[in-house]
Amino acid sequence: MKTIQSPEGVALLIENLWLRHKAGMKQRSCNVFMVELPPPTEEELAVARRKTQENAHTDDEPKELYGAWI
Repeated sequence: MKTIQSPEGVALLIENLWLRHKAGMKQRSCNVFMVELPPPTEEELAVARRKTQENAHTDDEPKELYGAWI
């Protein structure tokens, strides 16, 4: 498995996949990549926590979530 460690590497991979698709070329059989992402910043973590808290619904009842079809 190949490892991509930079945003430029990811951009090149996507561009290559897209160009092969547009040209009608067969995709390579080894299209498995591991992308190493940098750890999130404190600001990104704060935004994620805020969004999680905004989307938390403690008053949801299971029958409302799944429907009451009998």
